[in-house]
Amino acid sequence: MTDDDFQAFIAVMGAIAETLGQPKLSRLGLKLFFDVLRPYSFEEVSNALYATLRQSPFMPKPSDIVKYIEGTAEDRGREAWHVVLEAMRKYGAYMSIRFDNPAIHFAIERMGGWQKLCLMPEEELPFRERDFIAHYKRGERVGWGSVPDRFVGIVEQQNAQDGWVDAIPDTVEVSTKAREIKLLGGGEHGM
Repeated sequence: MTDDDFQAFIAVMGAIAETLGQPKLSRLGLKLFFDVLRPYSFEEVSNALYATLRQSPFMPKPSDIVKYIEGTAEDRGREAWHVVLEAMRKYGAYMSIRFDNPAIHFAIERMGGWQKLCLMPEEELPFRERDFIAHYKRGERVGWGSVPDRFVGIVEQQNAQDGWVDAIPDTVEVSTKAREIKLLGGGEHGM
């Protein structure tokens, strides 16, 4: 949300408090609530606020709204697994790849790495989803300093070993936010 959304946010929160028979939050309380939810759009926040009204007779807390918007760690892990599967099918073990989420890197690394995961038999993948989600949930507590910056594909690995550094392909970067896949230039490490 932006500062321009603050007055509309105050109005929605006031209406919710009135509907639930609760006292309105102070300006300081509203500002804190607003700042916690600032990373989300006003539309996402207002939809989540209305949804909590349908599900609970209690005044929503910022954590309730975040949980509604982002889902549980299990939900996020499952969504990340589908992004990884899509990238595996599109690029496979041959391309070097980088996801924009360190929790994904944590999970892939714990499962043996990108190449191993990509070379896993197709019929085994549904059984590995649960493992990925469990690793992902633990990985949400780590940062980029605890995981590989990217995963090297077979082509880059082989070309580097053979001394063909000019023939190293670009690193594929996968964005989980927009679910878009784009190429980084020149086999660069990182963004």
